[in-house]
Amino acid sequence: MANVARGTFDLQGLDPVGKAIAAPVDRRLASSTTPQPSSDQDNQPAVIHYVNPFVHKLVWDDPIDKLKTALLTVFLLPFRVMLILVCLSMAWTLAHIGLFGLSAEDLRTKPLSGWRRRLKLLLSEFAVLMYTCAGLGITVRGRQAARREAPVLVVSPHSSFLDAVIIYLTGLSSPLVRNADRNLGKLIDYAQPIYVCREDAHSRQTTIREIIQRASSPEDWPQILIFPEGTCTNRTSLIQFKPGAFYPGVPIQPVLMRYPNKIDTVTWTWEGPDALQLLWRTLTQFHTFCEIEFLPVYHPSEAEKADPKLYARNVRNLMARALDIPISNYTFDDCKLMTFVKNVRMPYAASSADISKLRKTLRLDERNPELAIVRQEREFSGQNSFVALATFAQRLTIPAKDESTIGLFKVFLKTSDSSVIDFREYLLLALFLITLYTPKMAFVEGLFHLYGVDGRVNREQLYDTLKYLVRISRQEVDNIFIASDPANSGSIDFGQFCATVERMPPLHSKLQKNNDPNNLHLG
Repeated sequence: MANVARGTFDLQGLDPVGKAIAAPVDRRLASSTTPQPSSDQDNQPAVIHYVNPFVHKLVWDDPIDKLKTALLTVFLLPFRVMLILVCLSMAWTLAHIGLFGLSAEDLRTKPLSGWRRRLKLLLSEFAVLMYTCAGLGITVRGRQAARREAPVLVVSPHSSFLDAVIIYLTGLSSPLVRNADRNLGKLIDYAQPIYVCREDAHSRQTTIREIIQRASSPEDWPQILIFPEGTCTNRTSLIQFKPGAFYPGVPIQPVLMRYPNKIDTVTWTWEGPDALQLLWRTLTQFHTFCEIEFLPVYHPSEAEKADPKLYARNVRNLMARALDIPISNYTFDDCKLMTFVKNVRMPYAASSADISKLRKTLRLDERNPELAIVRQEREFSGQNSFVALATFAQRLTIPAKDESTIGLFKVFLKTSDSSVIDFREYLLLALFLITLYTPKMAFVEGLFHLYGVDGRVNREQLYDTLKYLVRISRQEVDNIFIASDPANSGSIDFGQFCATVERMPPLHSKLQKNNDPNNLHLG
């Protein structure tokens, strides 16, 4: 089950995802947990927090804890694994029996009934027992509403590979599942999930229609279960909710998940321990505590029914104050951007979303002064590239005392006691963000000016220019450089590079593709 919760049962992009950025919370909303629909509860924030919700660090420096883990790995882990496999086998067998004779179309078009429906309860009990055998102690508060009261369950925060237990605790509610994860098996098929493809806009619209159809259907479908954040976070804030769960305009029941453990071995985020390490550390704890709280059903106002994004914001505010954590302006797209930056081996991947947001706050994205700077600067050397805060602000024509300016500057500080940054590193990330969703050649042109002298680069600088955009060897770069420099001058300009690349169709085709975070693979 380690592959389940991180990106499978979450709301998959239904609205056309280091250091951190402001995470605002409206403390005026913190006085009550009773749903109070309004025209818009997401007003100006009163408190600002700086925590990246996609980063989790599991510190392991206690020798006693290491000894305990080693002993439990030998004496406890094998028994837990054996019991988990027994429960998993029983649940899988029941699911296989219950789905016998049903096609994928049957599961998609009509709810299970009769003995198949009753079998779900027994299957769910075995699945929950599997989590119990893993050492998960579950405390449930509140009451799960019936489907007629709330056709949709909205669960947050989504933070762990253990979150999937909520599907079975709620009697096999129907989760949203990535299209790529159709092969997860009978246990998920029996929940009659709704599939969505993140990258296909048509699939997202089809999924919205299916959510609306199921939530409004007079038939006895299972409740729909959605993690509206769309990705896992570290529970320090609630990131923006995607509106897919709220399009039907029906009452929803908010569900909170907490893991109040001294050692956090369950949080699975974009940057942090991998699933295997977390699973091992969790299975070698005596107990792992999980609290699940069903809040009262939220009945939308007419304004919320007409505006799914407003409905999503208001429910997020309600859940944030019940959890006593802030809301933040991070999104699933921020996580996707950081993944893309990391995938192309750019520096400061964990801060890329923060850099983007700070540039927008300072309105740098409207002027893009970095383009003019790299074109006007004859050469970026050590002498003119290491700048203090005042010079940094002056070159970008932004106020030096502005909190966002200071935050953007601090992202690039190497140490806490340093007072200067390498301006080239900032320009590299800024050019990358400026040229997103445009052909990669636009980024190449900017890097010719950033790395070169008067827009001309040598062989090593050409490699530095291309390594973030395509998978390319130094030998291939050497061949391109030699072909572009028949006079053997030792440097080439962007025009010479383009002329050579046009004679190399595979590379030319790759560089004409957009630098797009939706494509997480290098062309």
